[in-house]
Amino acid sequence: MLYKQFKTSCNKTKVLLIGDIMLDRYVFGKVNRVSPEAPVPVFLSEKKKEVLGGAGNVFNNLVSLGVFTTLITVIGSDAIGDEIKKNLKKNKKSNKHIFIEKKKSTSKTRYLVNGQQLIRVDEENKNEIDKQAYSFILKFFKKEITKHDIVVLSDYNKGIFSTKLLNSLIKISNQKKTPIIIDPKNKNFDAYKNSTLITPNLLETSQVTNLNCDTDKEAEKCGKIIMKKYKIKNVLITRGEKGLSYINHKNSIHSSTKKIEVFDVSGAGDTVLAIISICFANNIDIKESLNLANKAAGSVVGKIGTSVIK
Repeated sequence: MLYKQFKTSCNKTKVLLIGDIMLDRYVFGKVNRVSPEAPVPVFLSEKKKEVLGGAGNVFNNLVSLGVFTTLITVIGSDAIGDEIKKNLKKNKKSNKHIFIEKKKSTSKTRYLVNGQQLIRVDEENKNEIDKQAYSFILKFFKKEITKHDIVVLSDYNKGIFSTKLLNSLIKISNQKKTPIIIDPKNKNFDAYKNSTLITPNLLETSQVTNLNCDTDKEAEKCGKIIMKKYKIKNVLITRGEKGLSYINHKNSIHSSTKKIEVFDVSGAGDTVLAIISICFANNIDIKESLNLANKAAGSVVGKIGTSVIK
């Protein structure tokens, strides 16, 4: 019955997504010898794969589930940006507003041998977006918000979200009475004040509260501190293999994960964000929502590389 309700919710929900988008590259190969030039392995490339990461992975998860999604983002005027645009075109049940800026787009290239990462090479420019890009985001945000059920911000701390922009997006969402969910990477949680729901992971939660977040009780304490200090209505802490902890003024709910073989954790938080945003927009019971999010995350971490839930 829950899956039927969730499927119906996916088909009728409209999500407005803003965030840092990147290209996740995977190079698969083998190592048979050490280089004569230096004590390093010689990687023989055999196969490559490119998928969207960051906000792009949240976008792909939502569209894969049948959710009409409007994406607002900024990319660079370079080859990586071109690949990001090409990947975005594959999704028809969506709307995109993309600002092209004269900066380097973000990419992460992972080299893998027998499913294990040998090295990851990142390319990025974390400088704040320029005034034109800022105005572009605000313009389309104001134009689109009333057409959507929920706002999702995927903040990977790659330059899109200044404190000024975050404050404006949160203020407008609250004025329009549209829930706003944020996946944070900025250590300054003041920027997320007055949001509806925030989804920090275990490390981010510990850093912002200066407390351990290992047990359910510790997670509750951390969540309540974040809520009180930053005036955030709900906190969802993603705790990896320890599961999910949801805290608000009424209660605290913990959803444990089943033991599974983990191949790659990249993108699991994006999947949780997508599932929770759909459930939240449709008032699905929070305990059931956490169970769905846990199952979805368990599915993607069992695969190599950034992947989406079907």
